[in-house]
Amino acid sequence: MSLIRRLGLAAIMTAAMLACGAPAFATEPLTTEGHVTDPDSFLSDEQRATIESPVQAFYTTYNTIIDVVVVPDFSGQKPSAWCEATLKQSRTSEKGILYVVSYEDGTDAFCTDAQFARNLTTDPSLKRTFDGALAHARNNYTSSPLTSEAVTVGTSSFVSDIRTASDIQAQLHSYYGTKQQEQENQNKNYKIRQTIALLIAGALLVLTLALELRAKLRGQEQYDGHDTRPADLTPLVDPVRRDALRAATEARRRLSEAEEQVRAAEEDWNYARAQFGSAATEQYGHRLEAAKDAIARGLDTYEQIELTPDAHTKRRLASTITADLDKNLAPLQDARQEFAAQSEKRLSLPAQVADARERLVEELADLERAKEELTSIAGLYPDSMLASLQDNPERAAALLESARAALETASAHLDTDPTRTASALDTAQRALSMANAQTDAIFCAKTDLDTFREKLAASIGSVSQSLSDAKHLDSASASFAPLLDEAEAAIARGQRALVSDEDPLGALESLRDVELRLEAVLAPLTTQDDARRKTREAAERDIRNADAALSQAREYLSRHEGSALFDVNKLIRDAEQAMTAAREALDEDPLQASAAASRATTLAERAIAAPGRR
Repeated sequence: MSLIRRLGLAAIMTAAMLACGAPAFATEPLTTEGHVTDPDSFLSDEQRATIESPVQAFYTTYNTIIDVVVVPDFSGQKPSAWCEATLKQSRTSEKGILYVVSYEDGTDAFCTDAQFARNLTTDPSLKRTFDGALAHARNNYTSSPLTSEAVTVGTSSFVSDIRTASDIQAQLHSYYGTKQQEQENQNKNYKIRQTIALLIAGALLVLTLALELRAKLRGQEQYDGHDTRPADLTPLVDPVRRDALRAATEARRRLSEAEEQVRAAEEDWNYARAQFGSAATEQYGHRLEAAKDAIARGLDTYEQIELTPDAHTKRRLASTITADLDKNLAPLQDARQEFAAQSEKRLSLPAQVADARERLVEELADLERAKEELTSIAGLYPDSMLASLQDNPERAAALLESARAALETASAHLDTDPTRTASALDTAQRALSMANAQTDAIFCAKTDLDTFREKLAASIGSVSQSLSDAKHLDSASASFAPLLDEAEAAIARGQRALVSDEDPLGALESLRDVELRLEAVLAPLTTQDDARRKTREAAERDIRNADAALSQAREYLSRHEGSALFDVNKLIRDAEQAMTAAREALDEDPLQASAAASRATTLAERAIAAPGRR
């Protein structure tokens, strides 16, 4: 937790305690007392017994402690951090599991002794068991704050899941029993195999580079000796196999990074739930689960990569992993950033409310000056040219009154209900901005009226151009056809104002408004069209490159038609088939066309490099 967040939370908690007479709140990490620690007697004796019975049975069977702590809150700390602090000063730090629940925040966490924590890191099945137990427990935490019944059921569910899971039993036996050395040996063997694989991959890469250097040197020697025979281009390692190895390594790296990101995101999610409530963080939770599912699929796919001997399949599976992670990790990171921003905003609520009050005073002063300005310009221009300004002072006054009322609400709930404060503050800020627009229109009126013909003509031309661009876009959607109608109406209104001087300010405002909305709608469509154009251009370039490579392969074959070449003819035929597929897919699927052209290039290059027997 950042220093800013800790300080902000400390300030909020202090204010709450002062306002409410300092109740039993802000529970610091403590030392556990038996299997169930409940310092505020939140649970009844019967409920305590319900929890103590299965944890005592677990201890009797496995000689492993499960302690439960039930407190009002975690003193502004993340649940995991509070759990770890309590674990360090409790008996469970030596050999056990600690499960903590905050009934005011509706949050929970578990932590374990050091050896068990290492097993959780190295054994995915064990981690999935604990994650599942935690998820099942949280299914019971639907109210805010939690009831004692919900805590009892959720805690019992957590212990029961751990007690009955067969893989946990196996893990505990290996962890606390006679098989500990066997587990350690397995871990060592895994690391040895991993190291050997990396060494082999490195050796293959070095040999490949050495071969390429040898080929270049041989080519130089042949050139110096005026030998015009082509150099031996036969690679020691198939480039496809080498690329597959690199793709698999990258996929494994991405999986490791994703696991760390999800772990951090889950902690932030629990903190966000405590701040904003379960309803506000529901989408965040969905994105978190989607990311977890992507990692699980990725791990399963990676197992397939290790088992398959085909290089093309390895590369395809690796690409599937990275694409799935990209699709599901990005929304999760967006959610984390969004709630981080909201948290920072919540910490700054007092300052924002104060700023909004100062702005309200300034806008009220501007309103008085705007009334004087409107009276002044009314003597310079006919009423028909000022029609759109007449109601601006009244509208601005109503908006400022709405802002004042919203700020009163925000101030009243500043120390007790941050969510309501933020909502009221947002209402006030929007009302202030709208009032400012009303008065600004009056202050700008004289300048606009003095040059309204030039400004109207420029706006008409700009909107007309945007309208023309929209009608010529192939991807233009019929959903914004009403906006195009509004643009045409605004152009017509502007043209009438040029002729009759009828409400030129209103016509100018209408043109400016519709132009902004047109730009907002057309920007992504223009981007999509550009993207499609660039994708097709890339496909066409790949096809040209493949054509050149295939021509070189055919020329090489013609120069050596008297030799017994290994599989050259087949490689060239396969390249030609890939070229046909690329040209057929160009119009409908440029990406597929690029892939087929790239395959044709690879096959042609392999044909040139194929060994001949002379």
